[in-house]
Amino acid sequence: MGIQTLEKRRLPIHQMQRMSCIVGLVGAEDNRGDCSTPGFTPSMNMPVDAESSPPSELAGWAENLIPCGQLVQRLEPLAAALGIEPAEATAWWAALFTKLLPQIKTEPLLVVAICGGTNTGKSLLANALAGAELSRSIPEAARTRHPVACLPAGVAGRMDLAAFFPGFVPVAWQTEDDPLVDNPQNLLVWRERPVTRTPNDQFVLLDTPDIDGTLREHGTRAELIRDTSDVIIAVLTEQKYNDAVVRDFFRAAAAAGKPLLVVVNMVDWPRQRELISGWVKTFEQAIGAAAEAVFAVPHDSAAAANGAVGFHALPAAAVEKTDPIAMLAAAGVDRLKIRALRGAVATVLDKEAGLPAWLSAIEVAGRNWQEAQRLLATDVHVEIALPQPPAELVWDEIWAWLKPQRSSFDLTVSRAYATLGRGLHWAAGRVGLLPPSARRREDFAVSERDVLKRALGTFIDRLESCCRTNQNVDRLFGPRIRSGDRAAWFADLERRQRELPLMSEDYRRQVRAELDRFAAGHPETVRWILTGLNVGAVVRPAVTVALWSAGAAVVPAAAATAGGLSTLVHHVGDVVVGTAASLAGEGAIGATVAGIKPLLDRLFAGWAVERGRILAETLQLVVLGDGLDEVERRAAAGARPELAELRQLLEQCRSRLLIADPDQPRQLPPTEES
Repeated sequence: MGIQTLEKRRLPIHQMQRMSCIVGLVGAEDNRGDCSTPGFTPSMNMPVDAESSPPSELAGWAENLIPCGQLVQRLEPLAAALGIEPAEATAWWAALFTKLLPQIKTEPLLVVAICGGTNTGKSLLANALAGAELSRSIPEAARTRHPVACLPAGVAGRMDLAAFFPGFVPVAWQTEDDPLVDNPQNLLVWRERPVTRTPNDQFVLLDTPDIDGTLREHGTRAELIRDTSDVIIAVLTEQKYNDAVVRDFFRAAAAAGKPLLVVVNMVDWPRQRELISGWVKTFEQAIGAAAEAVFAVPHDSAAAANGAVGFHALPAAAVEKTDPIAMLAAAGVDRLKIRALRGAVATVLDKEAGLPAWLSAIEVAGRNWQEAQRLLATDVHVEIALPQPPAELVWDEIWAWLKPQRSSFDLTVSRAYATLGRGLHWAAGRVGLLPPSARRREDFAVSERDVLKRALGTFIDRLESCCRTNQNVDRLFGPRIRSGDRAAWFADLERRQRELPLMSEDYRRQVRAELDRFAAGHPETVRWILTGLNVGAVVRPAVTVALWSAGAAVVPAAAATAGGLSTLVHHVGDVVVGTAASLAGEGAIGATVAGIKPLLDRLFAGWAVERGRILAETLQLVVLGDGLDEVERRAAAGARPELAELRQLLEQCRSRLLIADPDQPRQLPPTEES
């Protein structure tokens, strides 16, 4: 999505006014003079529709456009994350933030920019039209680096120039060499006119850097001035009327609906008089728009040395003397200002290249990220078959919970059996039939570590495969997967496995909570357990570690319906560890007492989930970072409320534009998809 050339809006004949002018001579000292060559007339196509009320229309635009700007700024970080072309590179963004928002709430000043290529005499023309020395003008290229603004008297004291000219640092004019200063900042040198040129002096006249200069910042500054201007005076020469960079610059201005006055400078007059129309026609065809007026300025070194410029309006038709500024004043500053602002609004509203297209791009990108989200949830997961844990881990916690409720006789018998059991365990260990508890736990830790490391490797492989099949997944996770320190990832996993006790305090609290809930719902069963305790067998638990991006589908249905879900599912950010409900062996209690088996399932499953947390934390905190949160944010882009709010505001803007200019329906497309 970039700057696209729009067909320049042309007004019906009944809405055009012909303004006839002849040669004018503007001097740096006397501002006006006589010209020795009579008789050339430009035609200035200016609207003369029903009188509008600029203050009320501007207030209406402000009501809609100010919240538009705020909403766009809130969406810009999201659009950048979605990979959408930066909005700052588009014509609509320039129209909104460089033109409309800075100017819709200020006094209506008509910004007239004098733009052109290298060594076309822009500064000489600017000085002559301003009636003051703005920039140094010499026969060789003066290399103006910063724009110069000639302001009406008193404007600098009552207006925030930095806000009116976004992107610039305003500095007061001291000498004609100020615009030539080599400064990395975008300076705007300003000077006020001590004497007004017109009865109603509302003009801001700007001399600009070369639009085709070798230094990129010169072109950037000229583009900022172009975007903020209402009318552009395009300065051409025989050498520069068909230059590619020059054409592109003025094509963008025409696309934004800005009126263009063409001044063909340094003409061998009158010998080249008949050639000028051909040059201008080539220029107009290249930029896709017609000039509102054309002037020729002879190459006159003597006059230029005195700061005098002769404007020959083309073609010749009348006897009135004028120059471009006088022509604009006669057309009406308020009308021209409103026309420029309406053109900027139309640029913002354009369906194909304006703000609506940017909103549509966000919605499309959001749908693409939803597909990436689904792919991650279905393809990037790993099942972990944990080794058989030491049987006493969970049972010891159950006995600890039961102990306060058991009788003294039962406890005495239990201690006797426990002593006998320990003796048998010791004897079995001595002959190699049964390893001691410490060794069983150590063996489990070693086996578990190997299983977790294999699972981490499998998980990384699957994520890497997903990166190869989905561009968005690759953009987010690919660089980390390809260049990440995998040895550090595995080291982190081992550290977490060593630091997590086989029986953590978190799990102990879960066991007690589950048993308390069970006792409240099954008091008779608990009393039965207290009279006939036995130990059930334990089988190898299995857990699944997956990405939570697609929702609860990764949690097995049996686990979700078994009750006590908090013991079956563990979240680490957007990585979830879940387990099926049937994990523990039934044993004597489970086989004979209703309700015991689901309880044991949950207790042993909760312990397995606790162990799966080791891998989940490594994935979330080390391997994936905040990537899954970012996937969720991008996938939800199309549902952001700012999109709907912006579309509503754009529709209101479109309605205002149609009311203000009834010809708009034929040129302005709707703001939303039909």
